[in-house]
Amino acid sequence: MKTRPQNNPFALGTLVAAMTIAPLVHASEEIKIPGLNMPVAASVQPVEPQTAPEAKQNKHEGQVNPGQTAAPAEAAEAPKRLVLVENSAKDLPPVPASVVPQRQAPHKPVETRQDVVVASGTNTLIPISRSQINRLVTPFDSPNIQTVSQAEISTSGNVIYVTTQDDQPVTMFVTPEDDESVAISLTLLPQSIPPIQANLIFARSIQGGAVGMPAMGSTAYSGTARKWERSQPYMDTLRSLMREMAVGKLPRGYSFGALRSGDSIPACAQPALSFDFSKSQLIQGHDFRVYVAVAENISGKTVEFDHGACSHPNRAAVSSWPHEMLEPGQKTEVFVVTRVPAITADTSVRPSLLD
Repeated sequence: MKTRPQNNPFALGTLVAAMTIAPLVHASEEIKIPGLNMPVAASVQPVEPQTAPEAKQNKHEGQVNPGQTAAPAEAAEAPKRLVLVENSAKDLPPVPASVVPQRQAPHKPVETRQDVVVASGTNTLIPISRSQINRLVTPFDSPNIQTVSQAEISTSGNVIYVTTQDDQPVTMFVTPEDDESVAISLTLLPQSIPPIQANLIFARSIQGGAVGMPAMGSTAYSGTARKWERSQPYMDTLRSLMREMAVGKLPRGYSFGALRSGDSIPACAQPALSFDFSKSQLIQGHDFRVYVAVAENISGKTVEFDHGACSHPNRAAVSSWPHEMLEPGQKTEVFVVTRVPAITADTSVRPSLLD
């Protein structure tokens, strides 16, 4: 005859204590998640541990129904858990340097402005940008253009804009609106360069010994210079002319000229100063001409340049730049402005039958 096992009071107490402590152990667990670096608590409220429901007792005290067992602790509601976030930068693979774009140094500015000396009767070659717009500044107020090129050519005031997609040179003749006797011949060469701006400086065409300029025909154009000179009072024109010369610019319509053999040049003489006209410049407008020479202090003391040291039959003004006071061995430029005398029209001469 089988006998029912008796309940052990010590084992039953141990089971109840384990069920009470189990939720607390789970609530204090930490879960580490790579990629995050801050702890996150799912709940700030403490979780009350739950105990398994009391086992049903039989009629006899201390006996458990054989068909029922104690409910496991997992059947209770799962407690909230704390999440510990760790920085996982050490888990990321290094990025190759070839993938990261390198910062390029800024490009240096490109000087695209150029001064081009042109003359009537002489073809001038000028490189221009292919597929980009180019700018040509002419000495004419309203230039007329004659060309057979298919390039896009337009004008705005005294400026010509040229755009071409081809490699073929662009040729053209440029004339003033009111004078067809003067023409600038240009050949524009498309290249892979930035857009350019060419300032066309019209060279005076004077026969004779040229100083830094070629000798050419006798045709000249100064209509623009005449408008600039007479747009302001006489003394203001001289001041503006001297200012432009000092900063290395030419007034509108002014151009370089060449000295003729036997041409009258200014005579400059001052003690302790030496004047050199061998490399002088002649810059011509309509009513004025400017002679540029070099003065040097050849003495052992400081000398002040005397404006009255230079003379000319048609002298209008004299100045120097950048120095008025010259130290021993120091040089400066001297500007002598002269008036252009009125030219009387040539008359025809009938040869005598008696000669």
